[in-house]
Amino acid sequence: MSEPVVESAVRVPDEAAFDGNSNRRGRGVFAGILLLLLFLCTATTITQSFVVHGGDQVITQVTENLECLQCHRELIPQFSMAAVHNPFMAEQCTTCHTPHGKIETRTVIEGITQTWNRTRTLVEWLPLKLVLDVFDGGGDGSGSGGGTKTTKTTEIRGEESELVLPGDQLCWMCHGDMGPMLSWEFPHSPFESGYCTTCHNPHASDYKSILAMDPRDLCVTCHPIGTELNRMQVHAPVEGRFCTNCHDPHSSRYSGILADNQRDLCFTCHPTVARLSNLGVQHHPFLYDNCTGCHEPHGSDYTPLLRAAQPSLCYECHGGIQDDFLKASHHPVGTISLVCSGCHDPHAANYQGLLPAEDNDLCYECHAAPIQASYDRSAHFQTPCWGCHTPHGSEYGPLLKDVQPELCFPCHTRTGYDDAAGGNYRNKHPVRPVYYDVNSREALTCTSSCHDPHGTPNRFMLRHYPYPRDGNCLICHGVVPGSVVGVDY
Repeated sequence: MSEPVVESAVRVPDEAAFDGNSNRRGRGVFAGILLLLLFLCTATTITQSFVVHGGDQVITQVTENLECLQCHRELIPQFSMAAVHNPFMAEQCTTCHTPHGKIETRTVIEGITQTWNRTRTLVEWLPLKLVLDVFDGGGDGSGSGGGTKTTKTTEIRGEESELVLPGDQLCWMCHGDMGPMLSWEFPHSPFESGYCTTCHNPHASDYKSILAMDPRDLCVTCHPIGTELNRMQVHAPVEGRFCTNCHDPHSSRYSGILADNQRDLCFTCHPTVARLSNLGVQHHPFLYDNCTGCHEPHGSDYTPLLRAAQPSLCYECHGGIQDDFLKASHHPVGTISLVCSGCHDPHAANYQGLLPAEDNDLCYECHAAPIQASYDRSAHFQTPCWGCHTPHGSEYGPLLKDVQPELCFPCHTRTGYDDAAGGNYRNKHPVRPVYYDVNSREALTCTSSCHDPHGTPNRFMLRHYPYPRDGNCLICHGVVPGSVVGVDY
């Protein structure tokens, strides 16, 4: 702060008193022109300030920073920028900076000369500068304005201006309401370290929030995303570089300084997925706020923004199912025609296993013809497909849960059909794979030549001829002696 000023004054006789009438008229004309210029400059400055900043800020803007702007004139155009920092615009420079200079003794003439110098500071950046330069004439202006000669001794602490507080503490004087954000789990590094000017201009900017540059360019100066932008699919906010759509620039309670938890954040742009949160069965990552467990937030080579291709992505959590697809009989998952999400909804569903349909309806999406028509009219129609088949993979084809006839016995009495079970029935037909089916030329089972488990128009699901005709039997037990196995009629 300035020390008290010691002043001594001596009246200087006005030289104009000794001039003739001609000099008085000339000075009168000059004074008139000067007053007109001052009026025009003042009107222009005030009008522009009213338009750009509003009337309430005009006086403060012009006067309180005037002393600093006499030296720092390069800052004057910043008042017209789109975003101006409040201390710079409406308060005082010394809110953030210490005054500076050194002890100085100088003689000035109070009056017109001092007013002239201050006015030049205000209007120097206007087009009228050329006019002022003409009238300036190169002189020091100390001997023609009249007034009182005054000797001033001024002391200002420090030769260089400094911030009133260390740079990592200064902003908290006015922005202390953001202090609690420092204790949040995921602060942005510049914010945590107090390096506010890494992102913000301390005086003014053409960008909102007095950012140092266009926000589309600012983040990528520290966070290069070129790799993500070059991937096959790029997340729309990333492609537009709208980083703050998803991230808080200061601090967050969520990993990745996200503006909200993952589910709610993603739902703002993906409402069709949001409605799935009301379904009864939800995928673990979807339920427990882990969208990025499956999706890349910036860019990916696998649609829709997946971290890896299916089924490899699913195997990261479902390793046991991967083993099923290595068995002898398995669904062709992993081929172009079939992936995990073809049967399972990756977010949520109304049915166990995240299936989009229940019972046989899902299977019929691929196996409608010719199985659906015959199966729905068969004696098996109340047995779901998964009663006999495993959906992923099996050691028994086609995707059977067990070898025949053991697979059939949970529903069909064993003693009535199994030749190895004993009981009252004699000469039961052998149906074990240890026997050979001469018709189908494969192991003899319930379904090799006799029955179709998906249904037929014939009674007992017989494959070829209606019961009680013998045509089914004669397929293997022919009438020509010695040509086939079995009984010769």
